[in-house]
Amino acid sequence: MIIVTDAHISSAAGNSATFFEMLRAFEETAGDLIFLGDIFDLWIALPGFEQEIHREFLAWCRTQKGRRKIGFIEGNHEFFLARKKGDAFSWCTDGPCRDDGRGHLFCHGDQINRKDRNYLRFRRLVRNSVTRMLLKHIPLGPELAEQVRRGMKNTNPVFRKMFPENEITAFGKDCFRDRRVRTVFVGHFHREYVMPFSPGRRLYLLPDWLSTEKVALYREATGEMILSHWREMPV
Repeated sequence: MIIVTDAHISSAAGNSATFFEMLRAFEETAGDLIFLGDIFDLWIALPGFEQEIHREFLAWCRTQKGRRKIGFIEGNHEFFLARKKGDAFSWCTDGPCRDDGRGHLFCHGDQINRKDRNYLRFRRLVRNSVTRMLLKHIPLGPELAEQVRRGMKNTNPVFRKMFPENEITAFGKDCFRDRRVRTVFVGHFHREYVMPFSPGRRLYLLPDWLSTEKVALYREATGEMILSHWREMPV
C-alpha cells in the first residue's frame, strides 16, 4: 500500500501541479492508496467553499477506486469530507483512526496530544452539525474559510513546535492493547519516526509530503516499510 500524508496542497502555495503529477504516476502502481489527512491546506467540503483542485482530486479518486482501494482520513485541515464526499473513496472517515481489519490502524494524529487543549476545544467548536448548517447559509465562503485556516494555525503555536513523544508512546500502547493491531500509521507531526513496541509491532510517524515530497510504501506481505521521494518510489 502507498500512504500519503500532510501534503497541504493549495492554489496559493503552487504545489498542486506536482501533486497531481504524482497521482498520475500512481496510476501505474498497484495496491491500496491511503491519504492520511491534511492533503489540502484547507478543504471545507460544502458548496461555495470548494475549489477546482478539490474537484479534480475527487474525480481522480472516483476513477481509481474502481481498480484499487482508496482510503481517506480527515485531517485537521479537512472538514465534512466524509459526510459530504465519502462516495468518492472506498472508505473515508472523520474519526481519529481507521482499522482496516488486517492488523493496520491508520490515524491522522491531531487528537493524540491531549495536552493541547486549545486545539481540541477549537476542533469541537468547528466540527459539528450547527457549524455545518451555518456555513451552508453564509455567502462569504472564501473569506470565512481563510479565517478558519488562520484560526487553526493560531490555536496552538507552542504545541506546534513540540514533539509530544510521551503522548505518542502512550497512544501506541493503547492501540496495541488490541492484539489484532500490528502496525499503526500516523501523520500530522511532520516527522519521520519509528516506535517499536512488542516484537513485530511498530508505530510509524510518516513524513509530510509538503516539505519532503516523500510517500510511504508498505509491503504487507513482508512488513517492509520504504519511505522515499515519490519519484524514487520502487514499483
